[in-house]
Amino acid sequence: MKVLLAPLFFKERLCKHCARLFYKENPGSWTGVYEFESLPPLGSYDPDRGFVPDLPSLLLFDEFVLDGEAYERLRNPGHRPWLREWSELLEVLDSEGAIAVEDVQAAASTHSHRRGWMLRRDMQEPTRWWQAMGYHDALVGGAQRLLGEDPGTAQEYSWEFDPEARYGIKGIDGHTHDLSVVLGDGADSGNEAHAKLYSRSVGNVARQLREVNACLTACDVLGVAPMMWAPYRRYLQEKLASTGAKDESAAGKEFFELAFPAYAPTSIDEFSKLRRDRRIGALRSEIRRASEHGDLIDPRYPQRVLDEVLRLERTGAKVRRIAGWVASAVGSIPVPGLGIAATATSEVVSVALNKRRTRPWRWFYLISDGRGAT
Repeated sequence: MKVLLAPLFFKERLCKHCARLFYKENPGSWTGVYEFESLPPLGSYDPDRGFVPDLPSLLLFDEFVLDGEAYERLRNPGHRPWLREWSELLEVLDSEGAIAVEDVQAAASTHSHRRGWMLRRDMQEPTRWWQAMGYHDALVGGAQRLLGEDPGTAQEYSWEFDPEARYGIKGIDGHTHDLSVVLGDGADSGNEAHAKLYSRSVGNVARQLREVNACLTACDVLGVAPMMWAPYRRYLQEKLASTGAKDESAAGKEFFELAFPAYAPTSIDEFSKLRRDRRIGALRSEIRRASEHGDLIDPRYPQRVLDEVLRLERTGAKVRRIAGWVASAVGSIPVPGLGIAATATSEVVSVALNKRRTRPWRWFYLISDGRGAT
């Protein structure tokens, strides 16, 4: 499966002339969230490592589509040391021939009539989107607060939703109001401050929906699945759900975070090793199956897997012991060459039986290899 690593902003872009002046005068700095406008979802931020790619989610896909501007910036980060691991990731994916570079901006700008229709349909009931908007604003607000305007003082950030984090604007009553709450309250709110801010909240949700619709349009034109930045996740999930589709990009992360956290790939080398293994297809199939059947939120799911693998290991050990005993017994018969042949045959039979038993679980042997005993 091929996925579009979508930029944060399709339509709202920082003036390129202003950006060039800024970087010329402030090398090694960034301009807040606008620094990331053409880039794919960058994963979590670590002050020591920079942006760490979301490897579990990326593991689920065979090929990736990147915007040309994003590709150049990631491949040659220059004075952006916070993109170092992404540069290493692209080097690995390039070596596999797994990256296609496209003009995503052009693809997102096509079918203007269709995008206009999509937005009009979305805005028939603006209050429908208040939770998605609250999710977006909380994550972007958190990024602006923790990443700030200077990479030297940026703090760790993992794009996790905090329901207690509220970012808003001041109303006529002098208090700060969350625009998503204002949107949910509706145009006829009895709160005068909310009623005055309602049109602004509608404008904000429309702007965010334009971003999502542009992404979906680009994906349709390019024939790929979407992977958007975390702030847009709730919008994307609801829009895909209305068509019967599903946001598969979240399944890989949930699989490792919820079910098998000890086995998640944490480095580019581990990620590359998993991708090269022929069992990767079985792992992807299991992740999708577990996601579709709700196993990822079942706390008993990993224990069931471990129980079955342990049972197979015990059975395999018994087979090996019996085969070894038979080989020893036959080997005691004084027939030239028979003992060696019997031993070799018993080993072949034992290996073949073990492979057949463990075949449905080869995905687990892949992720646990070298990290935890089975």
